[in-house]
Amino acid sequence: MRLFTYFTFFIFFIIQTIFSQQINSDKRLQPYIDVLTKEGRDPIDFVLNTLKDHDLIIFDDALHTAVEPFEFYQELIKTPAFNNDAKYIFLEAVSINKQQYIDAYLESETESVEILYPAFQDGFSGLGWSYKTYFDLLHTIYMLNKSLPLDKRLKVFGVANPTYWSEIKTIKDVELFRKTLISFDFLMYKTILSEMNEFKSGKKGIFLTNTRHAYKNIKNKKNEYYWNTGTYFYQWHPGKTYSIRFHNVNLFFVKSEKVTIKWDRIGNGIWDSAFKAYGNRPIAFTLKDNVFGQEDYIGNHMLDVWPDQTMYDAYDALIFLGPLEMMHKTAKVGFMYTKEFKKELERRYKILFTEEQIKKEIAEYNVKNLKELIDEIFVAEPQKLLPQANSIGLIDLWKNKNN
Repeated sequence: MRLFTYFTFFIFFIIQTIFSQQINSDKRLQPYIDVLTKEGRDPIDFVLNTLKDHDLIIFDDALHTAVEPFEFYQELIKTPAFNNDAKYIFLEAVSINKQQYIDAYLESETESVEILYPAFQDGFSGLGWSYKTYFDLLHTIYMLNKSLPLDKRLKVFGVANPTYWSEIKTIKDVELFRKTLISFDFLMYKTILSEMNEFKSGKKGIFLTNTRHAYKNIKNKKNEYYWNTGTYFYQWHPGKTYSIRFHNVNLFFVKSEKVTIKWDRIGNGIWDSAFKAYGNRPIAFTLKDNVFGQEDYIGNHMLDVWPDQTMYDAYDALIFLGPLEMMHKTAKVGFMYTKEFKKELERRYKILFTEEQIKKEIAEYNVKNLKELIDEIFVAEPQKLLPQANSIGLIDLWKNKNN
């Protein structure tokens, strides 16, 4: 009888513990759900409303290869209310000295994607930028502009460092060129500011960029700013810009004996759990004065960051478009790798990589020579689910963490 009593008490204790943990877990999750319920808005409406109070929205796509942000951009620019106020679209991916090709494409009577090839063949990597999302976006802008009066048409600007690959002929030339990238963020800042006439043009704009250029207020351990494009605007033109992050996998840096870099969820999955509880519906919301914004800063500066920096120090707002497991990596186009450009790639390969590196890559791809290697690598690829999502932690890991 005593054994039965002990057994019954033990089972009751286990059930009570599990139930208590569930209640505590729900209590921890509820503030996040409350933010989504009370402050969340439709992403398009959120951006349009934000543009009423700010001149430039800086979008962090999280991954240049992400598909969903570019689908969002296309939906946004086709919205009539956007066309009423906005004029400028700035692209980090295109060099400033390739502007003529962007202009020629958008102004051509008959659409010809071939006009764009030089703009995407001659980026700072030297190997081409073949993400289909960019060609899709420019096509949408082209078609939209054809339906708009001249004074309403969107203007697209490349704002990256200039590239002159015809002048880069030696390894030393490559080294000198890479030194110019030190000014990358300042150049983008000054170019955007100039094209918008220092925010006196009366028109709004969006800047399509990536994490390292979108932070607004992140400091290092010396309490000094990590100066980037977003920070220049935030510090020197307060109130004029607004930084929005698209929710996606996040870079984590872990330091023990050596630095380990991985992709993971924010807050051990508590953000994703909140989105799931909300029905995984697209939503946008501010990070100001709420639990999302109070989350410890996570990102590429996290190993050298001023104490108590938060996600609100990095961004003003967040857009959720879908669960991480359903995010996609863009397709790649093959058409820009023409016969002439592939020949040029052979030349660039020899100054970008050592002979040993090239031989290793030839062996890895099981081809005979550099020409065959380039034919093997630079081809069209289909869209697929985001590979980085395969390595992220469980969505409910936060339940077992004391955070």
